[in-house]
Amino acid sequence: MSLFPDSASASGPAPDAPSEPDRKKIHQDIQRVHELTPEPSEEDIRKARELGPDAPGTGANSPLSMPRAGWKIVLRQVFSEVGSSQTSLSAAGCAFYATLSLFPAISSLISLYGLAFDLQTVEPQLEVLRHLLPPTAYSLIGNRIHELVSQPHTSLTIGLIFSVSVALWSASASTKSILSALNMAYNATETRGFLRFQATALATTLMAVVGAALTLALMVAAPALVDYLPRYLGFRKPPPPFDLLVSYGAPLVVHTLAPILMLLFVFVAVTMLYRFAPSREPAKWRWIFPGSALATVLWVLMSLGFSWYVAHFASYGATYGPLGAVAAIMMWFFVSAYVVLFGAELNAGLEERIKGAQPRIAGLPQTDPLIAEAVTAESTPR
Repeated sequence: MSLFPDSASASGPAPDAPSEPDRKKIHQDIQRVHELTPEPSEEDIRKARELGPDAPGTGANSPLSMPRAGWKIVLRQVFSEVGSSQTSLSAAGCAFYATLSLFPAISSLISLYGLAFDLQTVEPQLEVLRHLLPPTAYSLIGNRIHELVSQPHTSLTIGLIFSVSVALWSASASTKSILSALNMAYNATETRGFLRFQATALATTLMAVVGAALTLALMVAAPALVDYLPRYLGFRKPPPPFDLLVSYGAPLVVHTLAPILMLLFVFVAVTMLYRFAPSREPAKWRWIFPGSALATVLWVLMSLGFSWYVAHFASYGATYGPLGAVAAIMMWFFVSAYVVLFGAELNAGLEERIKGAQPRIAGLPQTDPLIAEAVTAESTPR
């Protein structure tokens, strides 16, 4: 019994046989393909294996087990990629869309936060951003938040579903640019359909807004809990050391917990982006944490440095006039996006290294793509 059913009964009538001129064209195409892709030599295969599967770090179980030579290859690729114009253009596009999406995102944040918490607690908690943002940018954002907080609470909830939906849709433009930029960083091709891509961007934006609202709520709830705990235990006047906890604990919690929660929020947000945003098979968490940790630390350092630079040297107000605050915000978003892409390039380099892929390093001799794919086909992704 034949393993293959008759084509006429399984898939309809057989197509017409090609004519003689068509057969000649097909034969010519075959000859041309063989000329363009000659048989690889042993030297070509050996070089492809040296750069790929036989290179240090292939098959490593975790970043900690990656040999020093493997890390050297990864870091060379990272600096080669982030130094390219493609990364700068991606970061600039993210900064542009993030600037346009800033105020819709703030409106969504204030609306959702005002459903369950006192809006008057928002402004004091945003002091943690004072040293991370340029002064003019912080003033612009602070004034907008003050306007939203000053509105009657009912005006924030009457058309909540409609207004928040529109605001989230506007804010998702920034998320879409980040998804596309991360695809470039991971050298991935977008395979998600239009609706799935839009839904992913909208869901990511909503999760970011909800996460920011919960972070603000925790910053408010922690000092309140410190004040309420002694009364809950039945002490009118707290005995030592509770008196010191009440007197000095709440301010200490505010000044200590606020930066920690902000760092935790940034770390979790970046980790989720690296895990789910690129159009690829999700990597294991241990290959995502290095880029997340690096991006979080670099973001804090570069934000502090950029804010200090703008406050002491770069006069955006004198250069751009009324648009100085907008220019400062856009530059801060550019720095932030660049840092996020830097962490993504690190994770991409690690993932490619353990798979035995050919390193993407400028100036390094590159093997034929077909040969490289053939010699790395046996490598098992981790």
